[in-house]
Amino acid sequence: MNTEKQATMESIESKIERFTKAMESITEDLKEYYPKAVLLFGSLARWLAGKRFDHPPNDMDLLIVGNTKPFKVEKKDYGVAVEFNRLLVDQMVGIAKSLRYDAKVKALSKLYSKNVVKQHSIDVIAACLLLGSRYNEFGIEQIELDGLIDKRDYSMHRVLLGEDWWNRLRNYALERRGPWNRYADRIIQNEEFIP
Repeated sequence: MNTEKQATMESIESKIERFTKAMESITEDLKEYYPKAVLLFGSLARWLAGKRFDHPPNDMDLLIVGNTKPFKVEKKDYGVAVEFNRLLVDQMVGIAKSLRYDAKVKALSKLYSKNVVKQHSIDVIAACLLLGSRYNEFGIEQIELDGLIDKRDYSMHRVLLGEDWWNRLRNYALERRGPWNRYADRIIQNEEFIP
């Protein structure tokens, strides 16, 4: 290996180490806010999972599911670029419920309309995280880059806090019941996700 390539690899390893330390520190700091779940997603999650076909991560993408805004954590400098995305518990459960019961067309229109209104795709990303790597089968399309299909896996994530709650919510969302079974579940009072 030539010296320039080795220096680049060491630089990338050093950057990933800084991200990892920041992730551990952020996770510890978030505990005092009692989130239901904290997820790492995006390029750093893919990189840590061994999917290194995209460029090394430039920032850390976190999804915090909870009802208390972590002001101190969001203002603290962790030495790396961090993008905090937050969904209230009811919002996250609402996405899961839509994936479980709504007709696909209706669920997709809800997700994409929020995307347009909010000018951010966190609802679509949250749906990808819930559905796993088969989110394309549901009808969620990849974002296109430069006219080419974006082949990055938007479902790749790592649960930093709240793994049990997150897994129960995922299982709830993945059990497609559809609109007709929603009425049956409502009659027997089995429609709601119990946090």
